[in-house]
Amino acid sequence: MSCALAVPRATPRARRLTGVLLLAAALSLLAGLAPAGAQDTNSDGPLIDVVEVEGVIDQTIADYISERVAQAADDGAQVLVLRIDTPGGLGVSMDAIVETITTSDVPVAVWVGPPGAQAASAGVYIGYAAHLLAVAPGTIMGAATPVDLGGGDLPEKAITAAEARLVGLAELRGRDLDFARAAVRDAAVVVASPGGGASLPSDAPLPEGADRDAVQVLDEARLVDRGIVDFMAPSLPDVLRELDGREVMIAGPAGEASRVLDVNTETANLRFHNLGIVRRVLHTVANPTLAYLLLIAGALCIFFEVFQPGFGVAGVTGLAMSALGLYGLSVLPVSWLAFGLIVLGLVLLAADLAVSGLGALTAGGTLGLAVGSFLLFTGPDLLRVSPWVIALVVIFNVVFFVAVMTTVLRAQGNQALSGAESLVGRTAIVRSMLNPEGHVFVEGALWRARAPESAGKVKSGTVVRVIGLDDRLTLEVEPIDEHSEEQQKV
Repeated sequence: MSCALAVPRATPRARRLTGVLLLAAALSLLAGLAPAGAQDTNSDGPLIDVVEVEGVIDQTIADYISERVAQAADDGAQVLVLRIDTPGGLGVSMDAIVETITTSDVPVAVWVGPPGAQAASAGVYIGYAAHLLAVAPGTIMGAATPVDLGGGDLPEKAITAAEARLVGLAELRGRDLDFARAAVRDAAVVVASPGGGASLPSDAPLPEGADRDAVQVLDEARLVDRGIVDFMAPSLPDVLRELDGREVMIAGPAGEASRVLDVNTETANLRFHNLGIVRRVLHTVANPTLAYLLLIAGALCIFFEVFQPGFGVAGVTGLAMSALGLYGLSVLPVSWLAFGLIVLGLVLLAADLAVSGLGALTAGGTLGLAVGSFLLFTGPDLLRVSPWVIALVVIFNVVFFVAVMTTVLRAQGNQALSGAESLVGRTAIVRSMLNPEGHVFVEGALWRARAPESAGKVKSGTVVRVIGLDDRLTLEVEPIDEHSEEQQKV
């Protein structure tokens, strides 16, 4: 084959290295942008931090809140307003946030808002831990019954411990003990109503596990009189106006100390915080469905790169997606045995493709992938993947390996066959020992090769000659007799 212009070609290894370096550079850039999650003004008035938290409570959120509270204390903030809208989350992350708030040197006010938001499960504990608790009209709070992440029923002592935890927070902040007990024992829920006499529609959505018969629709007067919340506020400016002049008790080294909040909304220096780019990505992938899809998609990209080597884009992309998926799994309640079944299933599907079997291995791989996917996540529905998503993923994987990759490899084989036939008579260098099969390097590419049995073990670095090609696209080679070769040259 000839060409008009000879251009140096990067080896597959160099292409992959370039891809990895580009990925690392992108992640470094994102990391550098991560802290850019705060906005502030130049006012000389009191400093007020506003932190927004949405979605499932996980370790990323817990670390984020801990850092923001510490920064607010260091900067002498008057108060930190934590706006939350959460369906709940992991107990260990919730405990970390509660500990951060109860030991904070700066007052923390939790606002469940805007209207339509919820503070369910872990959100109730976080709200009750706050020095001040406010809700927007139309918000929901409650259903704090703990759930067994293993999928079973919790023992009575676990329910009792959770009840004692929430009741203890209620006693600390002077809030309603009856609602605290009912939220844990009966999955009770309160709905903040802007006016009295309202009732909850029968089809209104409720937090997972909530008992519809234990729902109470309360206006601001009843919520405050019962001590469930401190006040109702439809917007952040209303929250700030209500905070001004309120007295709170702050835990300090010498014990509790009283502090009166100075929140002058006209001169206040508001500093808004939200998750930076990196943390937002990590928080997003800590979603069961997304983590699962990233894991599967990453594996398919890696297998595609293995069977169809190219510029390394698919491989690097697959590694990045798999890494994000694994991070998501690491912060979620998962069965690692089920994860092993998923990996085994994908490997069996790929192995059957490699041997062109499409039989027992494909059936076993499909079964392993399906069973592992259904058992991967444990706990409540909030932390599970929809069965429909799993079914579609399993079907897609079977189609990918059986139809798509088979077609790709067949086309690749036809192209390779035409190129391999031209290698007959060429010399090659053994790269991995032929015993009798191994690999040789010829014409800038690595090929699988087989030496005759009579040649014994052909060591790496030996010069061989290509003498044929079998139906598996394996080169047939023989060691070159150096003495006879020299005679031919003479």
